[in-house]
Amino acid sequence: MGLFKRKNSPYYFMKFQANGVRVYESTKTKNRKFAEEIYLNRRSEIIAGIEPVRRFESDITFSELADKYLEWCDGRQKSFSRKKVIVKILNNYLKNKLIQDISIEELEIIQSDYIKSGHSINYVNNIIKILKAMFTKAYDWELISEDVLKRVRKVKQLKGENKRLRYLSEEEAERLISACSKEIRPIVITALNTGMRKSEILRLTWDRIDLKNRLILLDKTKNGERREIPINQTLYDALSGITRHIKCDYVFYNQKTLKPFYDLKKSFSGALKKAHIIDFHFHDLRHTFASSLVMKGVDLATIQKLLGHKTINMTLRYAHLSNVHLKDAVNILDERCKIVAVDNKEKIVKL
Repeated sequence: MGLFKRKNSPYYFMKFQANGVRVYESTKTKNRKFAEEIYLNRRSEIIAGIEPVRRFESDITFSELADKYLEWCDGRQKSFSRKKVIVKILNNYLKNKLIQDISIEELEIIQSDYIKSGHSINYVNNIIKILKAMFTKAYDWELISEDVLKRVRKVKQLKGENKRLRYLSEEEAERLISACSKEIRPIVITALNTGMRKSEILRLTWDRIDLKNRLILLDKTKNGERREIPINQTLYDALSGITRHIKCDYVFYNQKTLKPFYDLKKSFSGALKKAHIIDFHFHDLRHTFASSLVMKGVDLATIQKLLGHKTINMTLRYAHLSNVHLKDAVNILDERCKIVAVDNKEKIVKL
């Protein structure tokens, strides 16, 4: 009998095929005996043709799933606008397909098309990552079977691309700060000294800053976890020099509109040009913060906390930068003692 239970649901589910109709539905009961009765009645009705063939929960198109998924994301996830773009891309390929019928081959075609069109492997992987998230929610909503979910999850992420890691030297960082306009200079200084994301900086309000204890308290972060960032002397001086406005709670705002900055593309690009810095984006200031700490000997676990990474794997991309400093770390032992040769015999000399 096609009855089973799912891990995330207390109800029995029925799965069968009759008269060319595939059924995957919840019986909406926790009682095995009642579930068996519902299953038999449902199957008999379809075989006898008593009940008109109706649209089952699993028989929905990708377009319908896309609408439902975006509605769920809106207000829940900070990456909603980015996901909306990716879902539109997927919808162009799979719009009228039933979600239960989407094959691995169809998804791999999407991968191939976007690689051929010149998109990065990271971008293509992000498309598949969001697609898998959509099907996970479809499974949670009891729209597809576990078999369908497993099939979609078999689509492998592409390998072979190193994530971008562009950072400034100390001399370049000083040059950039000098080239910044008065409005964006404290924003750049904040990024270089905290590793905060651009969205976190532009949404920063004064009630999140504790100058007395020199802390920035972030509640609304990308991964949804609270984060505390220490304020060093450089950042303290920069923040102390900002004029607060009684009608604006934001730290960084347009003095004409009294609204927070939406983007900094024009002014930041101008500063980069003036400082003669190429191939650099605002997010690379976050990389510069992390890279500088690694090269100064700060451990990765501490950097993970400062950046707000959920796992250490995300921070490990900076690990190779510490290799050039390993010799310096080992050489510290030379300050304790040396083994020297005296008359063909080894002798320990304490320093």
